[in-house]
Amino acid sequence: MNVRNSKIILKSLVAGCALALAAGCASTSKLEEARADAAEARRMAEEAQTQVENVRSMVEEAMAAARAAQSAADASQNCCSDLERKLDRALQDMQRK
Repeated sequence: MNVRNSKIILKSLVAGCALALAAGCASTSKLEEARADAAEARRMAEEAQTQVENVRSMVEEAMAAARAAQSAADASQNCCSDLERKLDRALQDMQRK
């Protein structure tokens, strides 16, 4: 028997013992409390998922804005570089005359 099978069997035994104890010892109020805790945990998980989706949306919007800003900056840099080349040529032409 390999280690993986041993772990599975051990986990199954532990789960079975827990179920047996829960069935034998748990009262209705404890079961209701566990259900309420589970429902609260589910609600919190759904709320967290909603927040994650909202943050993801904001990040995507920020990335789009950053890409647009980068594009504008690149266009501005290209314009400045073109203007600098034209001014350099004009200065060279003036110096030749």
